Amino acid sequence: MQVNRPTEEQIRSRAYEFYLQRGCQPGHERNDWLQAEQELLQLPTHKLAQLQPPKFEKGQASTKSK
Repeated sequence: MQVNRPTEEQIRSRAYEFYLQRGCQPGHERNDWLQAEQELLQLPTHKLAQLQPPKFEKGQASTKSK
């Protein structure tokens, strides 16, 4: 059985949503990432495939590591 895994971009986007919901407080990056990954792994394959890529505003920093 093949497991559809969320992409790094999907996880990053969801983790960023957690960051925003918390009022942009830093220091929870790892927990946000793990929570996002766990949440996305629970989605049915067809729901995961329907997720839109993140839309960052101009000048908004990406959470991607360099």
